[in-house]
Amino acid sequence: MRKVEKFEAHLDDYKVITIYLSRQFYQGRSESFYLRDSAGKLSKLPIHGFELTSGDYTKYVLGAPDSIVIGDAYDVVEEHSLSTPLQFALITKTARFDEEFYYEGDDLGVHPVGSHTDFALWAPTANRVMVEVYVDDVKELREMKRTAKGVFRHRYNCNLHGSGYLYHILVNGKWNQSTDPIARSSFANNKMSAVIDYTKIDVENFSKNLPPFKNQTDAILYELSVRDFSMMSEGNIPERGKFMAFTHENTKTDAGYSTGISYIKDLGVTHVQIMPMYDFATVDELNVSAFYNWGYDPLQYNVPEGSYTTDPDQPILRVKEAKMMVQAFHKQGLRVNMDVVYNHVYDMDTSPFEKVVPYYYFRRSATGALSNGSFCNNDLDSNCRMVRKFILDSCKCWMEAYDVDGFRFDLMGVLDVATMNEVVAQSRSLKADAMIYGEGWNMPTILDENLKANMGNQAQMPEIGHFNDFFREHVKGRTNPNEITVRGYCSGDTNYLPAMYSALIGNCLNDDRVKIFEQPHQSINYVECHDNSTSWDKLKECCREDQREVRIRKQKLMIGAILVSQGIPFIHSGQEFCRTKSGHHNSYRSTDPVNQLDWLRRERYDEVVRYTRDLIQLRKRISAFRMTSAKCIQKNIMFSSIEEKVLVYHLHHLKNCEFSSIFVYINPTSQVFYQSFPDYVELLANEAGAITDYNVQSVAINPYTMVIVGSK
Repeated sequence: MRKVEKFEAHLDDYKVITIYLSRQFYQGRSESFYLRDSAGKLSKLPIHGFELTSGDYTKYVLGAPDSIVIGDAYDVVEEHSLSTPLQFALITKTARFDEEFYYEGDDLGVHPVGSHTDFALWAPTANRVMVEVYVDDVKELREMKRTAKGVFRHRYNCNLHGSGYLYHILVNGKWNQSTDPIARSSFANNKMSAVIDYTKIDVENFSKNLPPFKNQTDAILYELSVRDFSMMSEGNIPERGKFMAFTHENTKTDAGYSTGISYIKDLGVTHVQIMPMYDFATVDELNVSAFYNWGYDPLQYNVPEGSYTTDPDQPILRVKEAKMMVQAFHKQGLRVNMDVVYNHVYDMDTSPFEKVVPYYYFRRSATGALSNGSFCNNDLDSNCRMVRKFILDSCKCWMEAYDVDGFRFDLMGVLDVATMNEVVAQSRSLKADAMIYGEGWNMPTILDENLKANMGNQAQMPEIGHFNDFFREHVKGRTNPNEITVRGYCSGDTNYLPAMYSALIGNCLNDDRVKIFEQPHQSINYVECHDNSTSWDKLKECCREDQREVRIRKQKLMIGAILVSQGIPFIHSGQEFCRTKSGHHNSYRSTDPVNQLDWLRRERYDEVVRYTRDLIQLRKRISAFRMTSAKCIQKNIMFSSIEEKVLVYHLHHLKNCEFSSIFVYINPTSQVFYQSFPDYVELLANEAGAITDYNVQSVAINPYTMVIVGSK
């Protein structure tokens, strides 16, 4: 913050000090300024310019001596003897600062080993750092020693596994109390960080149960929230809303329909995508029912969320239970992708990042204005080297300590290309089949366009997937709440038939189609996710004239389109039983009744569940729906139509597939169409789901349905 105090001094470059002097004090005029070091020595500072600025301040630009040592304490004194601490400000954003203070070691954080515990905090602009440690509820305060690259260290001669600690940082003339920005666990509501030794938290490992995963397009993603998935009592899932809910198998509704983790396994997806499970800010961990939030408000990136644990004030337990959840999925043969939000924090001013190294971690303009591409009043500056290192170390922590299998990046377009490519390289070095994908929207962050990790730069990130909004908008219809009535192809607008040719091939060809991606694995195909109205609620608005039976068919049609498309299919939990949020467009902080999975709908719409399960199995069975290259798609896929209404998706000249040719017919109209064949073909699926061992010479393509046939 600038222009808050009467007199402020900011070191904004290695030879530049910016002064703000209130015009309420001597009309904001001073003829001389001096730098005073910790020994009391004064050095006169040259004035290079001044101007009147907003907020009733005068701004002076002064020269700074080469002798300034970053981390030492200085004051600036003006001619009337008013003094102010010299703040290490925009100098932290310079390339020289990044080079001088980049620390590549892997020992930051707190490491209990044997009979001692080592603390290491990167705080290059701090003058002093003290660590406050709680041993058997007794507080001890220890001075830390500054070492190379601005890393403060202290060795405590005791193994502090499970103990609490805080940091006190003297920086820019004031003491800041902070939790550890890279803490591994925490006490309830971020009261203090906790020392954790992962090697002492044993959880049975089931990674051996994971089936082979060769190509990214073999994935079928299923997004869920820890809280939403098990919160409804009718699901009969113990430990509702907790990590541990996923450790209970074979749960059912009173009517005998499967729920919980066994339901997910039976559905047949390959990966679950867990909405934020790190520690977030806006749910009171000791009063969980009082507040609701999805968790896109990061607080402690390397700490499991306390409201998802059975006792949030037990830091070892929250780590153990999060590990147990991941392994419960692995036991069922399901991989786990973690939803991460490295683009912003909940509140910059109270963030450990800002308290420990002010100005460094957040993206700013040349004048110091905060970037707001995330629309959350701050953007993490991923192209600063220690921010990039933090993101990489955090991802490594979740992969090594918790065994997660990949990451979904929220608002990935706020981050930079180089960081994302390094995340891929590191993740694949730990797990060769790791998935990395995210929201590649072009966000208005303060970063050169060619550096943003968005879809426009997808060619620079060949191994990263992006949520395909072209697919979403043309299959389902417009998502914006102001356009809720605008239909897509599968909801009834046949004018979008040509656009479907592009969507069904993952937008990776550039002949007469819309090309967005180089390869199909870069396209995450979806019509619904946690954001925006559910597809069922969308259908209720854009197709109000439809009876329930018609709406069900359209819901199945959209799910079917996802599962036969080239690219990576994505399903939002409950979509397969017509999930509703009662029209809520953005339910990020709505109540449990709005967001929880309704397991009674799972009973009511079981036909859609069975259809989804069948189409998932068909996709797994037929490799032609999972082509791995644009070249293969170009060679083996063609499109046509029936009366420019029914889409004909023809996969032909297929090799290494049980069928040499497959036809997919998508009919979004109220008409019945008929298709005959010169020879018998095998009917693989229709509105009833998968069909086995049934040969036909003609098919009826019923209203609002998809028909799939294959010939050998």
